[in-house]
Amino acid sequence: MYDSDPKAWATSHALRRRYPRFEIRCRARILIGKRHYTGYLHNISRGGAKLRTITPIHRPGKVLLRLPDLPPLRCTLRWTDSYNAGVSFELALTRGELANWARSRSAFVDLEQLAEAEIEGTED
Repeated sequence: MYDSDPKAWATSHALRRRYPRFEIRCRARILIGKRHYTGYLHNISRGGAKLRTITPIHRPGKVLLRLPDLPPLRCTLRWTDSYNAGVSFELALTRGELANWARSRSAFVDLEQLAEAEIEGTED
């Protein structure tokens, strides 16, 4: 589950990702067990996200991720290298949810990067 080299893990898994990732920067609140972390969203897809925390994450576990203007997202921590972490969502976001949320954060993302299917898509 965890790799000693997160960059190698990310590179090898980028080719197998089910959904494209979009760079959107915003604050994030992360809850793992009883431990709260403050951090930032680095990128997001329908199925997961990369996070950067202010304090290191030392213990894996189930994650509750809070992002602005989205309901809390239940996640599984897939990897960590102290201040960075990758999570997969228990329930994937729909194309519409991700597209609408990305539009609301348009100051942080170039909507030209979103595929037409991602912008105009309907729920699966």
